[in-house]
Amino acid sequence: MNRYPLRVEARRDETLSRWLWLVKWALLIPHFLVLAVLWVGVVVLTLVAYLAVLLTGRYPPAIRSYNLAVLRWSWRVNYYGYQALGTDRYPPFTLADVPDYPARVRLAETGPPPRWLPLVAWLLAVPHILLLAALGGAASWTFDTGDGTTTSAPLGLVTVGVLIAGLSLLFTARYPRGLYDLLVGVGRWNLRVIAYLILLTPDYPPFRLDQGDDEPDDDPPGPARAGDPAAAPAAPDGPITPARPDGPAHGSVAGAVIALVAGAVLLIPAAGLGAAGTALLVFDGMRDSSGYVTSPVVRASSSTAAITADGITIEGGDFWARNLADVGGVRITASSTTGKAVFVGIARQSDVESWLSGTARDSIVNVDDGVAGYERTTGAVRAVPAPTGQDFWLAATTGTDTTTLEWQATEGNYTVVLANADGSVDLGTRVRGSAQIPDLTALGGGVLGAGILLGLLGIGLIVLGGVALGRRHSEPPSGAEPPPPSPQHFPPPPAVIAS
Repeated sequence: MNRYPLRVEARRDETLSRWLWLVKWALLIPHFLVLAVLWVGVVVLTLVAYLAVLLTGRYPPAIRSYNLAVLRWSWRVNYYGYQALGTDRYPPFTLADVPDYPARVRLAETGPPPRWLPLVAWLLAVPHILLLAALGGAASWTFDTGDGTTTSAPLGLVTVGVLIAGLSLLFTARYPRGLYDLLVGVGRWNLRVIAYLILLTPDYPPFRLDQGDDEPDDDPPGPARAGDPAAAPAAPDGPITPARPDGPAHGSVAGAVIALVAGAVLLIPAAGLGAAGTALLVFDGMRDSSGYVTSPVVRASSSTAAITADGITIEGGDFWARNLADVGGVRITASSTTGKAVFVGIARQSDVESWLSGTARDSIVNVDDGVAGYERTTGAVRAVPAPTGQDFWLAATTGTDTTTLEWQATEGNYTVVLANADGSVDLGTRVRGSAQIPDLTALGGGVLGAGILLGLLGIGLIVLGGVALGRRHSEPPSGAEPPPPSPQHFPPPPAVIAS
């Protein structure tokens, strides 16, 4: 069995607390917050490493050191937490290797990754990702919370295994060894796949669950005589990079940490501005030559006498109407599906409420796949006075086939009404709405550009901070010759003067 270059090791505590696992989630919150920032750095720096491998065939050593350090930290947190519950020793806040901590990650030296690997690594890892998703919680348990809503909990192997281990500790103070080995094996498999995806090693991860504390051994089975060269432990496929002692390093990490955190924080508004700018440009592309954006056709039908769209509040409409001629126009096109003449009108919400008082109507609350969803108001299902005879409409139209209402929006609270022209029940229509908006090209382009600039600044800060941290925690090159000893100076011998 060949050893994989990424070595994931563990050492379970002889005795574990019965109850500590119940509160570890709270104790690990500081680690989760730090790791959220560090993993943003991993994603950004891995993309930079992908480009470096594609263009130069080299994986930048500082980025490799940073990514490996984040894997170390993550394994310590997961081993203490709900990946294995293997130790009660609180994980340290450090990117450096901690040789005496019960969970460690080490990396054997490997050759440079092929230049083509960044293009297909994610695709080649899909089978592993699917298997790990099944082990980690692809299934779920759905239960009713009692207030009309349901909640789902994952039922993967890791979730159930950790729960069984915790209950066993709580009631018997014992942790089943076989269950522990299995959970560590899943964690080891998961870390191997991540290491492959971020190109820490070009070796494809094996489809196997190497369980237990230690990596599989290459030693041949059977006894061997002392002094026999064959009895020596087999060397790993590549030399393990020696751990850098967790001692003080030269310089301060404050600048690198500030740059990394600032870069991760800047990516949040950058993503928001980028999404908003893109949406504005897409929305602008939907405008016709008159500046109108038209919705898809919506099928609206009701057994009552009216369908309404309530609570339409317009603020600032007067300002836009006075200052921009191509803003504020509303068009509603409706056609009857029952053969009756259809009425479309817009009025103030209070006037519509008075007209339909005591009469049931369907109020549109959502539209799903071109079909309107309703909420019915209380009242009798009956005919209403003909809408064409009312004088409170701000805009109205009637047609036997297809009719179009046009209205210039002003400030206020309004209701749109669909009804049969004679006020009878059983209404069926097909409706399409349009709104006139200004040219959004400049605004969308500006917002998108601001998002791109913030994103580039955030990425730059992440790269600077991550590379600085990676250099600080980089491993000494394996096989490097030790520095020559410094010359020793001895006092000169005493002079002897002959008489």
